[in-house]
Amino acid sequence: MDIHIEGNRSSTENWMLAQNASKELLPALSDAQKTVADELRTSHEAYARSVYAVDLSRNELVAKAERAARVIERIAQRKVPGIAVDSVWLKTFAGKFRFDLDLDRNHTAMWVNEDVIDELLESGSKTAEEQLARIVEYSLPTDWTAKAS
Repeated sequence: MDIHIEGNRSSTENWMLAQNASKELLPALSDAQKTVADELRTSHEAYARSVYAVDLSRNELVAKAERAARVIERIAQRKVPGIAVDSVWLKTFAGKFRFDLDLDRNHTAMWVNEDVIDELLESGSKTAEEQLARIVEYSLPTDWTAKAS
């Protein structure tokens, strides 16, 4: 499965970790990043700390996207056995996931608001799971669901 994170974000926790990290943990800045830091009139170290905070969050976002894809795949397979999630995209600025689904080499895409995924992953919300099941049901092509019936 391919996982794509489009855009950046950092949590408060990762921001604080980056601010308190030893200099040895900070990434080396590319020439382009140094130019951006200079244009923003911020020190290279401060910019590197920002980059580090985003990197920490990116790893968490990749893990969340993978967990979300497994949830969607499980829910979709209840409706139509054999469906697989080929790829998942988290569009951070839009707050949406895009799941690319495959069934016997036929493809479709579905969109889910990130907050619904968060509600399920963070609290195990039955309401969120039911909402995801409805989204899956309405997102699947009718010929896929007809074959499964």
